[in-house]
Amino acid sequence: MKLEKCEKRRNKAHALSLTMLVTASILSISSVAQASSTSLHQTPPKQEKLASKESENTASMACDKVSVQVLGSGGPELDDGRTSSAYLVWVDNKARVLVDAGSGSSVQFGAAGASFETLDVILLSHLHTDHSADLPSFVKGGYFTNREKNLWVMGPDGNETMPSTNAYVSSLIGEEGAFRYLSSYTIEGQDDYTISTKSVANTILEKPFEYAVNNDISVEAMSVNHGPIPTLAWKVKANGCEAVFSGDTNDKEGNLSRFAKNADILVLHNAIDDNAGRVAKNLHMTPTQIIDIAEQSKAKRIVLSHIMKRSESGLDALTEAITVVAEGRVYAAQELMNIELLDDN
Repeated sequence: MKLEKCEKRRNKAHALSLTMLVTASILSISSVAQASSTSLHQTPPKQEKLASKESENTASMACDKVSVQVLGSGGPELDDGRTSSAYLVWVDNKARVLVDAGSGSSVQFGAAGASFETLDVILLSHLHTDHSADLPSFVKGGYFTNREKNLWVMGPDGNETMPSTNAYVSSLIGEEGAFRYLSSYTIEGQDDYTISTKSVANTILEKPFEYAVNNDISVEAMSVNHGPIPTLAWKVKANGCEAVFSGDTNDKEGNLSRFAKNADILVLHNAIDDNAGRVAKNLHMTPTQIIDIAEQSKAKRIVLSHIMKRSESGLDALTEAITVVAEGRVYAAQELMNIELLDDN
């Protein structure tokens, strides 16, 4: 492992030398390059201090230069032809936020042309495999990049059924984890960047978890009901845009439409049909619920995702039904679909 790290650092040093030579040959545009570098500078995350103040500049901007890309539109099934749930938020043409990291999403991340170096935060709705299993793959894959800025991983707190996000990450890539050879990324100063984690305790609509990732991006989280599994709905704010991700939920509290009120895009998970059994309805929204949420939220765009074989047959009808009652455009999610968010006003 030490030899491998030494080789990596030699390669990075060589790459830096080449970069310096190229920079010297184009001094005439160095001022432009410096301005660009400054705009992309990120403050490393600090575990001990979480900001709760939203950027005033972001709030006053018209939605622009943000898109949401579907990396995975499926659930945990092996034969549905879909990657498990994952979404990428692009800001100013850079991949900045990953929402969920289901099985296969790390491969789709590469297919999308995304760069691990620009990613600011990974948000996990919950810790079922079809939403979180690829996390170690992202960390290991990131070894082969030039990433040097720190990375947040945020998700729900635990209960008697599921571990907290902190415990989950530690069990995978911590010093005693299953992939402990990656543990240097969890210890500050031990590798090129540090992964910090935040477990979000139960949080309600009136008092959502809020965190300013940097000057460009802030996030909010609200607890939603997914049976016995701690689960969060996430809201990402950037460049005046709001993207909301429902996660898996039966929306028992009825707060999802208000959490997503007037959002520029709302991703809703459509995993069951209206005739599903009691257990399934304790975990997921029915199509009838989804129609109501889409209408009441007044979101500008609705994306139906987390499609499973039991819900696939009704997908076209559900899309049409939402189109009739909802104000925004409706999309049936497909892998690598990238939806640009623009303020229509």
